Order: sequence, then C-alpha cells, then structure tokens
Amino acid sequence: MMQINLLKSIVASVAGSSASGIVDFLHKKKNVNEFLIAKKLKLTINQTRNILYKLADEGLVSFVRKKDNRKGGWYTYFWTLNSGKSLLKFREHLAKAAENLQQQLQQRKASRYFYCPNCDLEFTEENALIHDYTCPECGSVLQAKNMQDEIIRIEKEINKHNSLLEEVDKEVQVIATEETKARNRRARAEVRKKLKSREALRGKKKVKKVSLKKNNKKKNKKR
Repeated sequence: MMQINLLKSIVASVAGSSASGIVDFLHKKKNVNEFLIAKKLKLTINQTRNILYKLADEGLVSFVRKKDNRKGGWYTYFWTLNSGKSLLKFREHLAKAAENLQQQLQQRKASRYFYCPNCDLEFTEENALIHDYTCPECGSVLQAKNMQDEIIRIEKEINKHNSLLEEVDKEVQVIATEETKARNRRARAEVRKKLKSREALRGKKKVKKVSLKKNNKKKNKKR
C-alpha cells in the first residue's frame, strides 16, 4: 500500500493528479494496451498518450509497440510502470530537497535577518546595512527577525523528508529483492531449457547412431 501511494505521488507530480490512477491499473502488470488505460481513466486516447509520454520522458514508464494490421497498420503501444526507477527518481528528488533544507537551516542559524513590518520583505544583515536598516520600499525602520520559529519549521521539514526517505528506501529494497528473484527464476528456466535442448540433441545423435549401426548390419548381410 505504501509503495502504491508513493508511486501515485510521483506520477501526480510529473503528469498531474488525473494521472495517478495509472498506478492502480499498471502496478505489477506488463505491456498494458494504451486503449485499455484510456478506458480505465475515462480519458481520450490522445489525453492518455500525453500523460504516458510525460512519464516516459522521466523514465517512469516504458513501452513496446506492435503494428495492428486490423487498424490499417497503425502502431498500438503497450505500457509498463517502472516502479523501481520511479522510486529511485523520487528518492533523488527527496534527498536533494533535504540537502537544500539543511543548507537553509545552517544559514538561518549562522546569520541574522531583518524584515520590514509593513512590506513583509526580508533582508540579510548585509543588505540591511546597505539600506541603512530602512526599507527601500516604504522607508520604515527594519526590525530584527526572530528566526526560532522558522528554524523549528525547517527542522520539522527535514525530519519529514528523512522519514519519507527511509520509507522509500524500504520500498526500493522490496522491489530490488523481487527483481533479483525474478532474474534468478529466468536464469534457472534458461538453464533448464539448455539442458533440455542438450538432452534432445543427445537423443537425436543416439537415434542416428543406432540407425547407422542397423544400416551397416544390413549392408554386411548383403555382402
């Protein structure tokens, strides 16, 4: 459930809130017909494609296309949600945002700020000094800004981002484990297929060898 909610947030941030429904339809499915997606979302095929193209540009979905001879040889696209890539991209965004907030926090703690009570403008101490501690817009005397409330707000935002990063990391690990299992299953299936092919080839060679022996015996009898 957490994974689906995260994916919906990612998709909505890229292609708008109306696109989040795609997650419910594509989650853990592969190569879904774009016309079925449009029908599910109650959108036109062009609207659906615009959403999917935006997601594809970000690597959040991928597609294969097949020619439909019944429709005049036009191509139909079949789409797959790249859950792992989506979460990794979201994690990258969260990490960058958390880093920016950390920088803001350090600046707020290390510097003094001033503001104009009338214009609601903020000034660094350097800019306040340049303007002789008066507002360049209205001429009011600038007042020292109490940064404690803002520092607390930024700290809360950082904690929120870090908590979300932990959740994303858990979901990424789940997907990575599932993908590893799937790769191992495919590898085992490929090994079984190769062994089966070798056994079939050995069987053919054995039959051919027996056949040759029989033919040789027949030739020897005729002599």
